[in-house]
Amino acid sequence: MCRTILILVLYVLSPLTSIATENNDLRLQLLKEQRLPQNDIRLQYHTEVKQNLKKNPPTNENITLFKYLDSEYYAQVRVGKPGQIFNVIFDTTWGDMWIPSKLCSSKVDPICAHKTKYDPDESSTNIPINSEPFNVSGLIGNLTCDTVRLAHLNVSDLVFAEIRQFPNISDYRTMYADGIIGLGYNNLAQIDSVPFFYKLLQDRKIEKPIFSLYLNRDITTKKGGIIFLGGIEPKHIDGAMTYVPVTKKGYWQFQMTQFTIIKYNVKEKNKLYYSFCDTPCQAVVDSSTNKIGVPEEQWVAINDRIGATLYDQERYSVDCSKVNKLPILTLNIGGRNFTVKPRHYIQKVENTKANMACLTTFVKTELPQNTWTLGGGFLSSVYTTFDLEQNRIGFANLASG
Repeated sequence: MCRTILILVLYVLSPLTSIATENNDLRLQLLKEQRLPQNDIRLQYHTEVKQNLKKNPPTNENITLFKYLDSEYYAQVRVGKPGQIFNVIFDTTWGDMWIPSKLCSSKVDPICAHKTKYDPDESSTNIPINSEPFNVSGLIGNLTCDTVRLAHLNVSDLVFAEIRQFPNISDYRTMYADGIIGLGYNNLAQIDSVPFFYKLLQDRKIEKPIFSLYLNRDITTKKGGIIFLGGIEPKHIDGAMTYVPVTKKGYWQFQMTQFTIIKYNVKEKNKLYYSFCDTPCQAVVDSSTNKIGVPEEQWVAINDRIGATLYDQERYSVDCSKVNKLPILTLNIGGRNFTVKPRHYIQKVENTKANMACLTTFVKTELPQNTWTLGGGFLSSVYTTFDLEQNRIGFANLASG
């Protein structure tokens, strides 16, 4: 329906577009005659670049990710025309896109005061499509349809939810980003429309049904990594990629063989190994969080072996001055051990006294059947690729530098 309406609108406006194009061509010619030769060269260069992009449109795109402390990785997107800028998390455990609505009132919900809010009336490309409320996991709003732009990609008539009410859950209350773009399988989507990544493929904006994730823990920059839509960036990879099949479509779920804590015994001058997930367990890749979710009965033991103490009812912490002396972890995936150093699985946050606290990323999993969730605490130590065509996930060591 959204696509049909959009086509009709474009058809009706096409004569005006033609006139505007002619006027722009004339204006461009006048500008060419008035500019200095150096500007002529620059203008010609940009014109040629645009023409080349039309003839040979890009088949992939890399999107810069920024980070908020050690808790979130997000990207900037523009919604509508003119573009309204939002910070969004690319979430592999969601199927839909949502952003806050202008109807999100800070008087009713204080969280709305800290969010950029979408105004469909300010967008010439918005098409209202559904007056029925959207209500998923306590997120309440309405569906709408508009253009979403990120880097060089332009995703037209994408159906998403504009949220006016948020649930009273800490993950939403402490969320820095405005909204989410889901990158889970389409059967995870609650909106009866084509999800974001599938729409990129359907509209042939990208060629390969693959996206890849690179996160970093570089404290000297606000840039948190890159999400690469449409392929893999070899420059971030050291050695071979190890692939494992998706065991259950919806989340990006796979089988993990073992999780090990390697602790150095100073007195005995040897290494102690504490293993968990000895019988293969299920794990889900979660790009929306920095946390690593573990079965409740193992939560205390893992934090204890690391040397952490209880921080509050949900988290454990360590002495920030001793982070570099903490144990090394290994996750065995596809018969290969991937090493996770303390700087990856320790998260620095501000506490209520405006001091820095160093929390372990290990929390109790929220998924049934003791399924692990692997967030940034693990993903920042590897390069991860998601292959929708072959239903597999790939992991590789990060290239140095």
